[in-house]
Amino acid sequence: MNENKFVNALLAALVVGVATPVIAATVVAPGTSGDSVNKSLSVADGTAVQSVETVNGSIEVGSGATANSVETVNGSVKVGNDVSVESLETVNGSVVAGSNLKVKGNVETVNGRIEIASGGSIEGSVETVNGKVSLDNVSVAQNVETVNGGLDFKASRIGGNVEMVNGRIDLAAATIVAGDLVVAKNKSFGWSWGSKPKPPVVVIGEGSEVRGRILIENEATKLYVHQNARIGEVVGVTAQRFSAEAPE
Repeated sequence: MNENKFVNALLAALVVGVATPVIAATVVAPGTSGDSVNKSLSVADGTAVQSVETVNGSIEVGSGATANSVETVNGSVKVGNDVSVESLETVNGSVVAGSNLKVKGNVETVNGRIEIASGGSIEGSVETVNGKVSLDNVSVAQNVETVNGGLDFKASRIGGNVEMVNGRIDLAAATIVAGDLVVAKNKSFGWSWGSKPKPPVVVIGEGSEVRGRILIENEATKLYVHQNARIGEVVGVTAQRFSAEAPE
C-alpha cells in the first residue's frame, strides 16, 4: 500500500472544518455536471450525467445511471443497480453499490466501509483506510486494500494484491487472488490511539486460491487455510489447515 498516499489521505480526513448544515439533495440534470459545496446531490434512475462532485454532502446515483467521476469529501456515496461511472470517491463516508456496477477507475474512501454487490467490475483498485471492504461476486482488476477494518470476499476475483494491517481477511466461495496477500506491519511508530487491536486473522476458504505469496509481516497473525484451498508460498507464519469450519 502506498504509504505517502495514506499519509495524505489521513491528513485530509483530519483537516475537516465545521460543515454547513446540509439541505435536501439537488438533482443533477441529464447531460450536466453537479458541483456543490454544502449540498447533497442525486442522479435519477436511468440518467446520463457528467461529473458529480460536492464537499459537505452525500451523493446518490440511481439505478441504470451513468456518470464520470462521482466524488465527495464529507458524505457517503450510494449507488443503485446497473450503474456505470469513471470513479467513486469520498473521504469521510461509506461507498455502497448495488449489483452490476461498472467502474473504469478506482473506488476509494478514507474513513468508511466499501460494499459492492454481485456482478460488479472495477478496472482500477478498491481502497479504504478505516473501514471494511465487502465484495460479493465482484471482479477487481488491480488491488484491494484497507488498514483497519478487514476484507470479506465471496466468489470474487482480484487481479492484483490484497493488503490489510488490522482486522480479518475472509476469502470464501472460490475467491481468487492473482497477486500477493499481505498482512502488513502496523507502522504507527508507537502511537497508541485507544486499545491495542486484536491480532489479524486470515481465512482462505474452501475452493479459494491465492496465486501469489502470502506475506505476513505481523507475527501475531493467525492464518487458516482450507484443505481444498490453493495457496502459494507462505512467509512469516505457519498456515493451519482446516476441513470444515475455520477455527475462529
